[in-house]
Amino acid sequence: MVERLTATPPVTSSAHRKERLGVLRAIVVLSSACQLAALLVPNLISGFLILLESIMEALFLPFRLLFNLAVWLTTGQQISDAVTSVGHAIPPRGFSEVLYHSYGPAVLVITGLLLFVLAVGRRDISFLWLCFLIHALAAFMVGLPEAVLLFPSLIAEIVAFREIRR
Repeated sequence: MVERLTATPPVTSSAHRKERLGVLRAIVVLSSACQLAALLVPNLISGFLILLESIMEALFLPFRLLFNLAVWLTTGQQISDAVTSVGHAIPPRGFSEVLYHSYGPAVLVITGLLLFVLAVGRRDISFLWLCFLIHALAAFMVGLPEAVLLFPSLIAEIVAFREIRR
């Protein structure tokens, strides 16, 4: 008994190239998403914790003032010590440091991701180089421990450059 045989159309090299570029696009998207999460989530969590601390400090403010006044009455310290100890306990954070190490690289990662998607769609080599340089700059700004998340993206961009050059 002979089964019916069907001939599959031969897979062309352009189909393989599209498939490889799709895989490279997915690698760059995942790597960029992980880097964005590593950059923005700690600041988001610390912001919520600072907000919670401010709310709790405001709730306990009258009690702190009363206890400080009681200490003032019993020990004879100056009243200004009791009033000034009620201030904020949160040290000021440097905005330029947060901007340089978190928000600036996040903008660069997003820009590089959009340029990569545009470069693969148009098959433009100059956009790929620009994307690679932007992601390398973002990795340099972030520093080595967090920049490891961008290494798959940088490698995928080099491979995509080679694929588009063919």
